[in-house]
Amino acid sequence: MSNLTSDEVCDVFITPEAALSLNANQWQSLVLVLRHQQLLACYYYIFKRAGIFEKIPSQTQRHFLNAKLLAENHKKQVLFEAYELQKYLQGKQEYLIFLKGAGYSLSGAPVGESRIYNDIDILADKASIDRIEKRLCLAGWLPEELTEHDEKYYRKWAHEIPPLRHGKRGSIVDIHHNIVPIISGRQVDAAKFAKNSKVLENGLQILSFEAMTLHSIIHLFFNEEVKKGYRDIIDIHTLVTTNNNNKFWETLISLAEETGFCLELYLACRYTQKIVNTPIPNHVTDSLARFCPWNIRILDFMYMRALKPSHPSCRQAYFSTAEFMVLIRGHFQKMPLHILTYHLVSKGCISLTKLLFGKHIFTKEIDQP
Repeated sequence: MSNLTSDEVCDVFITPEAALSLNANQWQSLVLVLRHQQLLACYYYIFKRAGIFEKIPSQTQRHFLNAKLLAENHKKQVLFEAYELQKYLQGKQEYLIFLKGAGYSLSGAPVGESRIYNDIDILADKASIDRIEKRLCLAGWLPEELTEHDEKYYRKWAHEIPPLRHGKRGSIVDIHHNIVPIISGRQVDAAKFAKNSKVLENGLQILSFEAMTLHSIIHLFFNEEVKKGYRDIIDIHTLVTTNNNNKFWETLISLAEETGFCLELYLACRYTQKIVNTPIPNHVTDSLARFCPWNIRILDFMYMRALKPSHPSCRQAYFSTAEFMVLIRGHFQKMPLHILTYHLVSKGCISLTKLLFGKHIFTKEIDQP
C-alpha cells in the first residue's frame, strides 16, 4: 500500500483539492490515519466546504459519511447529558462551565461540528466540588474504583476529582476546579476563566471563544500525552480562523498574560502555522516573539513530530523519541521533581504488583454480613 506521509495528510487539510489526485491505496491510507485520529468527520466537512466531496471515490465516501453520522449522534448525546447535569446541579454553585469538546459542540461553532467524545468536562468553583460530587453520585454518576495512590493523586494534587461514570448510560463526567494541576505550582484562579464565559440561550454555560482557545492551548502544551495532538492542532486552528479579528487577539493575549500562559500561546501559534498553515496576523506573531524560549530547537524537534498525524503508517523518523520527550516535559510541568519521582515509583510498583499477582490484587473487598 502506498502510504501517505504525515505531511501529506496535513496538506489535504490545508488544500482539500489535493485529495482528488490520490489513488485508491492513498485513500485507504488517509482513512486509516484519520480514523486513528478521530478526524474522519472533520475532513468530511473540509471536503464538503471545498465542494469536492462528491468527487472523491464512492467507496471512500461512506467512511466519511459514517463518521459524520457518528459525530452528529455524539453531539446529541452531549446536549442530553449537559441538560441532565444542569438539571441536577443548577443553582448549586457559582458557575458550571462546559469545557473542551462539550463546550465546542454546545457553542454551535464549526469547531464542534465533527467532535467525537470520550467524556464531558465541566469547570466549577472549588468550594462546590464536594457538593457537586455527592449530588451526581445520588443521580447515578459513580466513581470507578481506584488504587489508594490514584485516589490521593486526584484529591491532593490534581485539578479535578476522579471521573464519574453514569451507571446506566456509561457517560463519563470529569469535574474540574482548576485549569492545570494544583501541584504544578502554575494553577490559576479559575474565576479568571469563569469571568470569560457566556450563558447560552438554553441556559448552559461555556467559555468565551478567547478563553476556549487558550484552554485548548493549555490542555495541549501542558499535557504529557499528545496521541490526539493533531486533532488538538486542528481545534485551535478552527477556533482561530473563525474568530480571526483584532478584538479576539487582544483579549486572547491579555488573558494569556493575566494567567501566565504566554509561552503556550506562542507555541500554539508557531506550530499551527507550521503544521496546518493557520493565518496568524503579523502583529500577533511579533507581539508573542518575546516569549520564544531558549530551547526552541528542542521543542521544534519534539512537537513538529508529535503533533503531526500519528499512525504507524505515517510517523516521521524519531517520532518515538519525540513522543517520549513530550511525555517527560509534560510530567515535569505537572509535578515538581520529588513528587514526580514518588508518583512514577508508586505507579511502577503498582504495575509490577498487578503483573505478578493479577489486576484484582488492589480490588477492595466488600464485608459480608
